[in-house]
Amino acid sequence: MPLPIGHALAGVVLQQVRPGFFFTNRWRDALFFMLLANLPDADFLPGLLCGRPNLYHHGAFHSLGAALGVAALGAGFFCLKKRPVAAGRCGRFWGPAAMIFLLFCSHLLLDLFALDLVAPFGLPLFWPFSGRYFIASRPFFINITRSSASGDFFPSLFNGHNLAAALREVVILGSLALAAAWLRARAEKRSRGRGEKGGISGG
Repeated sequence: MPLPIGHALAGVVLQQVRPGFFFTNRWRDALFFMLLANLPDADFLPGLLCGRPNLYHHGAFHSLGAALGVAALGAGFFCLKKRPVAAGRCGRFWGPAAMIFLLFCSHLLLDLFALDLVAPFGLPLFWPFSGRYFIASRPFFINITRSSASGDFFPSLFNGHNLAAALREVVILGSLALAAAWLRARAEKRSRGRGEKGGISGG
């Protein structure tokens, strides 16, 4: 599984495609995209409370079924917040639902292409319809070493192996984020140029 920094950068890539999608404040919007891209790893929390952080990790919450459920709940929240009608009748439901689903799935995609050395290998991608685990045969990302005990779980993440994994994630996903930002800036510049030309012509 990639580290949170890798998943956050994947969120930034999608945020550059649709900036201001959830919030008008640019930084708040970007942080929310990064949070949603990391959300599947919330399955560490119940394990941490039990003293075994890996107990529920890469379980049902790392699946397309969970992605659909989270997308429906999240979109329902935004829909009801903006317009007090039933989510099924709300025109603003499907846009947030699709974006939340994509962000959640970006996490699954990265984990699918990460080296996994702990059984069961991969993700139960099609839960609840199938409990079968899937993993890519050619991983792009290095596995992350971590303790199986809550007491030293967070300190165990800081080591040379995980630093190398983080650097790989930054190179691969950071490059995509920079490319997305450049394309976005270029599109905005062209849009401003057409607007200015139209204003001069209209005058």
